[in-house]
Amino acid sequence: MTRRKINIIARTNGVGLDRDVDLIHSTLETAGFDVTVSHCRGISPLKRYLPGKSRFDYNIFLERVFPRWFGTAKQNLIIPNQERFPRRHLKHLDHIDHILCKSRHAEEIFNGLGYSTQFISFTSSDLLDESIKPDYQSFFHLAGRSTLKGTETIIELWAKHPEWPTLTIVQCAENAPDAVPENVNLITDYIPHEEIKKHLNTHGIHLCTSLSEGWGHYIVEAMSCQAIVVTTDAPPMNELVTPARGVPVPYHRSEPRHMGTNFMIDPDKLEKTIQELLLMPAEKKKHLGEKARAWFLENDAYFRKTLPLVISDLSSR
Repeated sequence: MTRRKINIIARTNGVGLDRDVDLIHSTLETAGFDVTVSHCRGISPLKRYLPGKSRFDYNIFLERVFPRWFGTAKQNLIIPNQERFPRRHLKHLDHIDHILCKSRHAEEIFNGLGYSTQFISFTSSDLLDESIKPDYQSFFHLAGRSTLKGTETIIELWAKHPEWPTLTIVQCAENAPDAVPENVNLITDYIPHEEIKKHLNTHGIHLCTSLSEGWGHYIVEAMSCQAIVVTTDAPPMNELVTPARGVPVPYHRSEPRHMGTNFMIDPDKLEKTIQELLLMPAEKKKHLGEKARAWFLENDAYFRKTLPLVISDLSSR
């Protein structure tokens, strides 16, 4: 039987998109598809007008649409990140056969515009180190290169509470503040993956106060490590973190961001949440961490089963 040929098309950004490519590639290849990965500018833009014969059964665009690739496959699919999908690109969706959605939030947005959508969920790397026991009195915030993680709000709260335990922040130097409170350990130097993984497993409480997410790799990776994730109670973050397996905190204002929305976490509610976590019994924290891990495993299995099935179903239509 001839294997279906899939072409994954994306930009390279060194962070989330690269993870997306790797996870989709491995999932589909394991399921028996013939998978190619192409850079979004890997062919001439003139190919849009002189496409020639289709080389693939499916193109899967990640985050945005790249029209030069339209004629290279029999069907064109996209897995969008709504908060990074510009409204001016909506016209390109007329050439997309199906939109595969990481979240119910994305499904609602694009289905509401009349496009053919399918919820597939998504997944992230399993970074659990079973040799490390999480410290549920220890706080961690991974800002990285992003400016959409609510980092300033967190630092302001730690400055207000010198009695709080040390907060470790990992942030790229160009976005980092010049000074932080004494109870904040700010790491701006490059640290290798294994050291990041150690931080993820050692710290039991992760402050993932995102304004918006396409999926939420850091949130989900933290959940894989049995961490209690504190995040913004807004979509799609609150699809990942619920009161049964983490701590969603209300937002106090919002603003549009492309096809998505930025939600700013309420500083007063976040302050109260941290105080409550410091007083929460250890067993309850451990229980929340275990529930987070259980959800990670269940969701990971769902995605790895669903994505190949959805594409196979499209093949039979």
